[in-house]
Amino acid sequence: MGVIGASGSGKSRWLKDGLRRMRPSRLLIWDPQDEYGEFGQVVTDTRELVEVLAALGPADGFQIVYRPGDDMSTYRWKFDLFCEIAYQIERLCVVVEEVADVTSASYAPPYWSRLSRKGRHRAMTMFAVTQRPAVIDKTFLGNCTLIHCCRLNDKNDISVMAATLGVPVDDVRNLKADPDTGVFQFIERNMQTGEIGCGALDSRGSHSARPERNVSSLPAPEANVT
Repeated sequence: MGVIGASGSGKSRWLKDGLRRMRPSRLLIWDPQDEYGEFGQVVTDTRELVEVLAALGPADGFQIVYRPGDDMSTYRWKFDLFCEIAYQIERLCVVVEEVADVTSASYAPPYWSRLSRKGRHRAMTMFAVTQRPAVIDKTFLGNCTLIHCCRLNDKNDISVMAATLGVPVDDVRNLKADPDTGVFQFIERNMQTGEIGCGALDSRGSHSARPERNVSSLPAPEANVT
């Protein structure tokens, strides 16, 4: 699932609310912005990440938030390792924030590409989040089952998402995000059925934003694995 939108557009709000409702029993998050601490055990060292996951049994549940640190020069090898580990785990929910940090329009790390193309066969649910859809790996967008698009600023990003969603450019350009009222508009397309819908997250008076109308089919909450 692709989660797209400029900073402050409500995309992470939508995703976090979805994760709270899904309650995935196996969750692994790439969290370069230190935003997802509420969702699991925070790990900052690659060795620790490997050791924690290696100690789990085949039926164990877990929620792990991996923070790669501030040195973006290390992201390439850290992300490849993160994706390699993720591919070994069945029935996993993977969240990758700021995917534009680690992919480009002309480059997809090998193990990320494998996740995008073959994760479905391992019962994997993937969410990739980006502010700049024009500059990320197009293979991922091409394999999405759902695109959730919020407000964008860059004209190239707007054009890319209008084409991806199959809607007029003005529909994407006119999306609003108003932090004062707490209303964040979005357009979604179910890429399997072609169904397109729109709505708005309304967080006024509520800790958890919820859509007015939403065509997405987020997986049902999982039973706890023991």
